[in-house]
Amino acid sequence: MGRGTAPTRRAIFGLATAALLITALLPVSFITKAAAGGPFDIFVGEPGGSTATWTGGAIVGNPDPVAPGGPTCVPGCDRTPFTLHLPTGYTTNHVVSITATATFDTGSSNPLDSGATADIAILDSSDHVIASTIASGSPASVTANDLPAGNYIVEVDGDIGGPGDSSYAGSLSGASTTRPAVPPPQLSTQITFSTPTVVDPIHTYGEPDVRVDHHGRVFVSGPTGTGTQRSVWSASVDSGATWREIAQGPPPTSISPNPLTQPGGGDTDIAFDQSDKQYFADLYALACQRTMTTTNAGASVMENPAGCAVPGSDRQWLLVYDPPRGTVPTSKYAGSLPLVYLEYNDVVTIPANGSTGPSYWTKSVPDAVPGDPGLFYTPAHCAGVVGCPPAPERAVFGADGYPSIDQVTGKVFQATYSGSTIKLNIGTPDASGNLTFLDDAAGGTANLITVATGVVNNGDVANFVVSSMDDARNLWVTWVGRDNSNPANRQVWAAVSSAASGWTVWSKPVQLSQPPSLVNIFPWIKAAGKNGVADVVWYGSNVPGRPGFYPDPSTDLNQVWDVYMGQVTFPTDANGGVQVLNGPAFTPTQTLVTPHHMDYNSACLQGTGCILSQGNRNLADFFEVNADANGAAVIVYDDMSNGLCQTAPGFTPAGDQTADHCGAALVTVARQATGPGLLGSDVPATKYPSPAPLGNGVQFGDGSGDALFPVIAGGPVPSSNVPGMDLLGTSLSLSAGTLTVTNKVLDLSNPAATAATLGATSLQYVTRWQMGNTIYYAMAEYGSVNPLDANQPANPACPLSLACFYAGAAQTTDLCSVSACDPHYMVYPESGAGPALTGHSEGSGSSVSCPTSPSVSNPCTITIKVNAADVGNPANTSLLEEVGTYAFSSSHNQAPLTNAQAQLDNAPLEIDGLCCFNFQETPPTVFPEAPWTPAVVAVGSALIIGGFVFRRRRANAKWSPTGA
Repeated sequence: MGRGTAPTRRAIFGLATAALLITALLPVSFITKAAAGGPFDIFVGEPGGSTATWTGGAIVGNPDPVAPGGPTCVPGCDRTPFTLHLPTGYTTNHVVSITATATFDTGSSNPLDSGATADIAILDSSDHVIASTIASGSPASVTANDLPAGNYIVEVDGDIGGPGDSSYAGSLSGASTTRPAVPPPQLSTQITFSTPTVVDPIHTYGEPDVRVDHHGRVFVSGPTGTGTQRSVWSASVDSGATWREIAQGPPPTSISPNPLTQPGGGDTDIAFDQSDKQYFADLYALACQRTMTTTNAGASVMENPAGCAVPGSDRQWLLVYDPPRGTVPTSKYAGSLPLVYLEYNDVVTIPANGSTGPSYWTKSVPDAVPGDPGLFYTPAHCAGVVGCPPAPERAVFGADGYPSIDQVTGKVFQATYSGSTIKLNIGTPDASGNLTFLDDAAGGTANLITVATGVVNNGDVANFVVSSMDDARNLWVTWVGRDNSNPANRQVWAAVSSAASGWTVWSKPVQLSQPPSLVNIFPWIKAAGKNGVADVVWYGSNVPGRPGFYPDPSTDLNQVWDVYMGQVTFPTDANGGVQVLNGPAFTPTQTLVTPHHMDYNSACLQGTGCILSQGNRNLADFFEVNADANGAAVIVYDDMSNGLCQTAPGFTPAGDQTADHCGAALVTVARQATGPGLLGSDVPATKYPSPAPLGNGVQFGDGSGDALFPVIAGGPVPSSNVPGMDLLGTSLSLSAGTLTVTNKVLDLSNPAATAATLGATSLQYVTRWQMGNTIYYAMAEYGSVNPLDANQPANPACPLSLACFYAGAAQTTDLCSVSACDPHYMVYPESGAGPALTGHSEGSGSSVSCPTSPSVSNPCTITIKVNAADVGNPANTSLLEEVGTYAFSSSHNQAPLTNAQAQLDNAPLEIDGLCCFNFQETPPTVFPEAPWTPAVVAVGSALIIGGFVFRRRRANAKWSPTGA
């Protein structure tokens, strides 16, 4: 969420505090390199010579390959400097190339002339290799493409040793071609997504993150606000089908699923090492970062006992240096692995204008402290000072930007806005893991690398500049324009650079957003594989019926919001390095991810100013995309289309959001089902649920043995399956004004014994779905008691031996934080007196039945006969989306869930879940389950403009203790 007190989040770079001698910064190899000819001036697109020639040599044969990051030029190589001159703005419409050639003296006796080889390379003024040819015979030639004006070097090296030497004739030539126009992105008909999965049917929060470990287990986390002092961290061991909460303290119980230990509640982040040890950090009220680790997918958690790993901080990110097997690292770091970095924004020295503080880097390495690395952090950046004293740390440019790390060199990368440019800072580790950044050197921020120029930067943040490194070490960066005066400029862009250039030569930015995504916020990028492919996601809005009118995201103008994904592919060389010459290899695509609008009206970008403007900040600051082992996109986002707000006394009426911002941020995961993935091929067919709706009585199934308590196996207390909570399947049918909800449960023959096993006084079996913009539910409940609420005594009609049945519309319990109050807990209320008990009794015809000996093949059945009028009067053609069933244990009824109970997280604990599928009594078309083909989209242009693109989803797998 970042610092809620700041009206905006502007990147503030650190200025160099000490000047270093230029010669001290230059590698020794540079100082010893010989000059061959020049310097030359090459002119392209304006008067002047575009060629140059010289005679060079002698070249001594040496085993001296040119490598990314700069060659090791021993005495005997030749370096020829030249300056490329171009008209201002010339590269906007032209691609400029330089070709260098070395032709050896064929009359000599040097081995180079009798089959030996040489290297030739073009480098920039910082000694980074832009293009090279290795082990070439005579003539040796190399071409560098898409060059900007500036200073460059041609280097000619001998490659294989020999007794003689050789002279050569060198030549340079410059040329240009018209830059091909990059067509605008098109709506994709190839990439489709499964039915979205609801991560947590109880807890809601903004800015969720998502990570996938090497076992395919998926993890999501996010802040619930400093007012709650609690963050949410969830695990799925079935590829994201169902989820369980990871407690940030003692194991979850029916009384306290997430007991409060040290205070948290703010920004969260997750990272993994190669062993799948997980690192977690969250923020407490700008006071400090709380850090935790788990080695068993969340079954048990270790926490920094001090509660504050880093004081006075905001918006932290985690990076792990732990090269995978087969990597040949060149990093100078000589310590134990993994090396974990935690970067954060300083809030002790916030500038007077209230903008974001500077960026600081800390590190955590294996040592004698139990649980490290990942719990205790020390400064990792001291402006290159040997020994890196613990204080003072030094700030660098890059605050807020989501960073990346190179597993070969150990270098870290962070990009963000600098006026109208996107600038990149690179940190290089020493033997102890301490980092020296580009802006540490003399000249400070002038040493930063330019990713893009002419970037619109005249308004509220929208938000972070995000980077991602793929397996070929290409670095990708995405951002969105910021313009309050012309929201049409809020478009999503991406650019890429390869390791071969030292990440200094960047592609022309590619615009990914297009109508109907007119105004865009919160881009995130994920790159993987060696095929030059990246996925970018963002929230995009439109105002229906008003073409050409692009609303300011912070103003309520009846806009609608959706999740979009753009996929972009660049050509690559044999090693997977991107070639930026002509832009993307094919037209970037834009895919509509969400099956219905996920939000309405403003997504406020004004920080605490949102309270005065009544702008809604429940989305917080970002959402994310990641990828599974098959390269399929895994997107986590907030669905606020429900518009919920607490209606209990003391909360403002709907419509006036001065104190209470409506819309429960229901954390949702969409998984790619078809189309090209990030690994160079289409994603494989999956068993994720198709968005094609199931019809009358068709059961959506679940495996058995996954109702674990404690809820995640492998912790200090062994988990075992609880048959009375083990969901096996759900089906719906609609007829004559009655919606019948049928749930299969392994064994409900002794609910009192089940409750005793769980330490619960209430068992709840809730089926929930969304129809239109309303979340409805049907519930069977054993045990009606709320000991913490004197106004809701036990219901003698519903003891633990007898079920009661309810249905209605979901409600929320709201808690308050920096940016006003907002929904934090979903509630599925019983019926009764009082404003919170808004459910309807559905006892007529409802029942629980069990065979004499329940089993997986012959389980118990919950049948809930729901009066259709109690759940929005669905018709046979009504679409019930994201139907899921959950088995909860609790110390009290669903409602009223008081604000005091919510503050303590005394909420129902999910033991088993079955999610998610779509239902329609009379489905319009029958689609194959897997693989399935998208519906014909030719009719689409009219539907797209109206915002009604019908799409699909996919299915789940089930929770299992083995992660299968």
